[in-house]
Amino acid sequence: MQQVEVVDDGHLISAADGPRASGRARRWVAVLLAVTLALVGAQLALAARDRAVSARFAQLPGALPPVEADVGVLWRVDDADLAVLTEGAQVAGLVVGVRTGLDGAQDVVALDPRTGADRWTTPLSDANPARVQPGAPASVTSCAPVPPEPSGPEQPGTEPLVACLVSDASLSIGSRRPPGTSRVVVVDAVDGRVVADRTAPPAVAFAVLPGLVAVGARARDGHAEVTVQDLLTGEVRWHRRSPELDVSGFDVVAVGDHLVGVVEADSHVTLLAADGTVTRERQRYDRLSRDEASTRLEILSGNLAFRPVTTIVQPGRADVRIRGRLVRRAVDDGSLAGIELVEGSPMQARDAASGDKLWQADRHTGGPVLVLRGLVYGTSVNMPGEIVAIDGRTGSVVWSADLGAYDQQARLMTDGRVLLVGLAPAQGAAEGSLVALSLADGQRLWQVPLPDGLSAVWTEGHVLVAGAGSEPTPAVVLGSP
Repeated sequence: MQQVEVVDDGHLISAADGPRASGRARRWVAVLLAVTLALVGAQLALAARDRAVSARFAQLPGALPPVEADVGVLWRVDDADLAVLTEGAQVAGLVVGVRTGLDGAQDVVALDPRTGADRWTTPLSDANPARVQPGAPASVTSCAPVPPEPSGPEQPGTEPLVACLVSDASLSIGSRRPPGTSRVVVVDAVDGRVVADRTAPPAVAFAVLPGLVAVGARARDGHAEVTVQDLLTGEVRWHRRSPELDVSGFDVVAVGDHLVGVVEADSHVTLLAADGTVTRERQRYDRLSRDEASTRLEILSGNLAFRPVTTIVQPGRADVRIRGRLVRRAVDDGSLAGIELVEGSPMQARDAASGDKLWQADRHTGGPVLVLRGLVYGTSVNMPGEIVAIDGRTGSVVWSADLGAYDQQARLMTDGRVLLVGLAPAQGAAEGSLVALSLADGQRLWQVPLPDGLSAVWTEGHVLVAGAGSEPTPAVVLGSP
């Protein structure tokens, strides 16, 4: 007699069939396990790729880390850290700047952008009660990241550096005390270790190039003076004295790795190479701006005569002249290389090499704009609460979204995954709001009110902040927990 076994479905299996059935079951289990492992592996690979893409995008000037619908207050900005956040350098995942204490002492500090806590503190100057007296002019202190040498980032052991100008000059409305002494202090951005602390000529402005620092000030006789030193040793490489008198003030800016722009208060600019030679003689401008990555200078002239022309200056390239005023790109992922966007009603696009007109948008939009994956995101000129996405190759509208009332101003931001819109308060409301839209079609994904009745939200570098008033300063730092 043959033994049989009744299984759950009532099917009879003979004893002789048992090993064969068990083998099939094991094979199915193995197949299912392999499929499951493959799916898990694919998901992990996709997640890793998304993290890598987000990490690369987060390095773009103006880009934010991921922001979710649970966005809230990460930390509150006190008076001592306001200048660190707004005037400091964001490098190595930290915000590095100069803090003036209650006793007037000054330190270079690194803030954790997630918590506002000090990661490290490096003393700069001793206590000075005059710095913190009510109504006292502010001393000149500022920090900037040190650009790496051309082969720097790949060299083992190379740490990111930050340079800070410390000057005893005092600036205030209606009062200007020229500097008597200045220092350039270079610190390791990771741990605050002092790499160099060198005396510099009296200065109110500075700019950093790879291995060099340019400092400048108005001399007592009215001339503008710029000195370029070795960043670490302080050795003077060259000195330039402006032939023009009555220079009331000016700035020194770095353009790429090889140019120094000397910007005078009466709207003139002179461009110098890193070796001190003049690459562009003193020229008048109506508006002077740099792209977000500071790789080029945009010099607008002829604006007052209603014939605006923007000259684009980039190291190592011939100047390009574009008719019109260029639109500021708050974030640019490089997907529209070779195309310049020009302000107007409506916006235009021109070939970056020839200046030829490529297209004219069929919707009245304004800047600043975001350029992402070939699309240009801007606000409507006629309806400030309306957002418009334009195809950067054709000028056609891809989508538009009406987010608020006609008087609700909108600020555009992004974390690379969604379009973030900061909306001013609607009539009768105390607080503004933050809205997230789909980059692809403008669909509203979520909307949250700003905390504590704050009216505006914007970016300070890679940090999302909110404040109140017509000219708001950061009151809180926002983010997802």
